[in-house]
Amino acid sequence: MCCRCCGVLQKKIWLFGSATLFLILGIVLTVWGPSFADNFIDNMIVLKEGSTTFEKWSNIPVPFYMQIYMFNWTNGKEVQEIGLKPNFERVGPYVFRETNIKTNITWHENKTISFKPQRTWHFEPKMSSGSLDDLLTAPHIPSLAASSFMRKKSSFMKKIFNSILNKNGGALYQTHTVNEWLFEGFYDEFLAFAKKQNNSLIPPIPSDHFAFLLNRNGSSDYEGTFTIHTGQGNLRELGEIKLWNGQSHTGYFPGECGRINGSTGELFTPKRNLNEYVSMFSRDTCRIINLMPIGTDTFRGIEAVHYETQAETFDNGVLNPNMKCYCQDPDNCQKTGATDISTCAEGVPMYLSHVEFRDADPSYANSTTGHKPIDESDRFFIIMEPRLGIPLKMNVAIQVSLHVQPDKDITILKNINEFYAPLFVGKTSGEVDAKLATKIKLFLNAPPIAFYSGIASLVLSIILLFIGIYLSLTKRW
Repeated sequence: MCCRCCGVLQKKIWLFGSATLFLILGIVLTVWGPSFADNFIDNMIVLKEGSTTFEKWSNIPVPFYMQIYMFNWTNGKEVQEIGLKPNFERVGPYVFRETNIKTNITWHENKTISFKPQRTWHFEPKMSSGSLDDLLTAPHIPSLAASSFMRKKSSFMKKIFNSILNKNGGALYQTHTVNEWLFEGFYDEFLAFAKKQNNSLIPPIPSDHFAFLLNRNGSSDYEGTFTIHTGQGNLRELGEIKLWNGQSHTGYFPGECGRINGSTGELFTPKRNLNEYVSMFSRDTCRIINLMPIGTDTFRGIEAVHYETQAETFDNGVLNPNMKCYCQDPDNCQKTGATDISTCAEGVPMYLSHVEFRDADPSYANSTTGHKPIDESDRFFIIMEPRLGIPLKMNVAIQVSLHVQPDKDITILKNINEFYAPLFVGKTSGEVDAKLATKIKLFLNAPPIAFYSGIASLVLSIILLFIGIYLSLTKRW
């Protein structure tokens, strides 16, 4: 009889004890579980030594591809001889797989980290529409840059310059391979002449070779040193650029337009409000580019926000007064839709815009012929998961053009009309794969999983209690 009583008592203890444990677990998971999971995620996504975020950030695992479209100038001779409107045919894309690693990483006590980006591009012939050996005719940048530098000089000085230019390889346009225009570079007679002069009145000439991306491939020095916030202590600052080359202002644009802020493009502030815009800083253009939220999107089953550049992105105060500081010459401000980045491009009169001058004043596109319709891949957008601040899909698309103006004292510019020559379109795109998307979903679902696990524990506790009460009332122990 005693053994039987002990057995019944033991069963009651196990049943009611289990119900109590599940009740406590359910209350804990329901009340504190979601916030615990949320804090755990916050702690995981800050940038700190040895963390998963640091590992992914320092050597980005997502495959990125850079597509370069070049513009072939088909009627340069007629433009120079009879003032015909220039015609440029867009060719490509020439596709390069991009690897992006961080070098010279230094941690600071104020919860920031400094680094130098090192980008390497590998040509992907099977993804490309053309070969790097394709011949391409384009504006001769060295001649036109020097001519622009001399533009405001006296007629006498320009005539002396013109004589030197004509005797040392000056030209309105030249033909080289795509690889020479992009990376390899070509020997330039005029650059070699200017470099030998070592004249303090001439801007420094670093090389007698020219290419748009000369000495850039695999270099860790070109983009400079960035200092960003790690998010430790203030998650809202994660990835925010604090300094570039030790400065909080670029010096290339006045006032707010030159202030260093935004993201380098790999880390973004988490827990974003749906109406917040996104800012990216570009070393190549020495300015930030803002992307506005235009709606929600879903990518690989993850709910996200779609951010995109707008008409005012490359404005200079016409559409948005706050953009007035992007006007380099207040007395002769360029029209809206393209940013004069000559101060960033060593004085070369280059302009940054949307592809095919989308949203720009018509005068830009109307100065040349050969334009193509805009398609989806020409748009500059980011699809981002706002809780973690992770870009799920990104497409950075810009166009760089050269402003060419007539000049009666310079032979190569004497008979032409003013025009904006498109030089190249650069598109960098990437997206998370299915494996990484699954990990992101796991992080996002952690708080609700904790909550519903708590509910399940409470339900199980109630069931066990009812069973215990039923067995006690019916004396079935």
